[in-house]
Amino acid sequence: MRALKSIGVAALALAAGTALVVTGPADAAGRQWDGKDPIYSGCAGTGRIVHKKTDKYYSSRYHLHVSVTASLWYSRGCRTVWAMVDANVPTDKWNGEGCNIWRNSDMKHYGCKHRTGTVEMLSPMLNDKNTTGFATAWSYVGNDPHEMFARTGSY
Repeated sequence: MRALKSIGVAALALAAGTALVVTGPADAAGRQWDGKDPIYSGCAGTGRIVHKKTDKYYSSRYHLHVSVTASLWYSRGCRTVWAMVDANVPTDKWNGEGCNIWRNSDMKHYGCKHRTGTVEMLSPMLNDKNTTGFATAWSYVGNDPHEMFARTGSY
């Protein structure tokens, strides 16, 4: 009987000219970590950095060498990815930073929210089953107009 109901729904979708996306329990369970914090969920315990990219800049306004690093983390235990930003900017010249984690299959993304130190932030996680993701990070130096930006490779 259940198969007949599924065929009926598919036939109605075709007749209406719409696509039918079938999701099952595996899809729902596969996205269970989307938006969760890697530290509080315990996923960080099986996490490791898989890609890292740094943008370096010399600020002639402040006579400083500064940098921002985007790190892409992966947890094999949770099958998730998340981003971390680390800015090498003196605290008296620091004027903000941020990062995003991106999933390539649907371009879903989250911004950094969890501060781990004075200049590090983590994003929530994205499930990476059957897809890949990448991390981006940025930072500013005082009122210098240059924005440092780093993007990791996909994993």
